[in-house]
Formats: sequence, C-alpha cells, structure tokens
Amino acid sequence: MRMKLVTGALIGVTALVWVGSMYGQVQPVPGPGSGIVTVQGEVDVRRLPDVRQGGDWKVSLANVADVRVVNTPTVAGALPPFLRTGSAYEVTWPAGDRETFTIAQLGVGTWVRVAGQGRPRWLNLATARTIEEMP
Repeated sequence: MRMKLVTGALIGVTALVWVGSMYGQVQPVPGPGSGIVTVQGEVDVRRLPDVRQGGDWKVSLANVADVRVVNTPTVAGALPPFLRTGSAYEVTWPAGDRETFTIAQLGVGTWVRVAGQGRPRWLNLATARTIEEMP
C-alpha cells in the first residue's frame, strides 16, 4: 500500500513538472510571473510592403438607425438671484483680471447693463469665474 502511494505521488509530481515546463512564460490566468520576457527576431523596414492610399477615405457604419433631433427647447442661462439693480459688484474674469461695476439694468439671460467708468455697456456674466457683492 505504501509503495502505491509513493509511486502515485512521484507520477503526480512528474506530471506537474512536465505540464509546467510546457507553458513556459505563458500563464493560464492573470497573476504575477517571473517578469522576464525574452524577445527574439529582427525588424527590417525594407521588407515591409509599400502601402499608399488611393482615393478618398470612406468610413461608414452599417445598420445604424436614422436619428433626427427636432423641437429642441432653447436653453438660456440665468443670472444669479442675488444680483440687484443699483448694487456694486466685483467680477473675476477667466483670465484672472478683476472689474468693479454698478448694475444699471438686468437683461435677458446672463446679460447686465453696467454704468460707471465711461459709457454704459452690456456684460455677459456667464463667463465670469466669480461675482462678489461690494459693500
């Protein structure tokens, strides 16, 4: 009985070593390996075929349904609710420069008419980084 167990164990170990040597660097499942990969061969660009495009590029998708977008609502930004006519505000623009002005009129969307330095003008506050109310 003992001899059969020893013989079976030897056959099993031999089979595992033989099967393991067949795989080499290839693993059947993802996991850590030896980290050593041997690459052999040569690349000779003179042997590559000469490929040139002949004509217009055409890319198409098959079996795609026709899609048409109609009746889309108009989307407009809204002014922050704390803005009031006659109040002074300091705005920081995307480039980092700051501007202080007094609102003369609230416009449609994100537009305000400002008064102060020079002639009255309209500003679009949608592009402002920050808007701060001045005391």
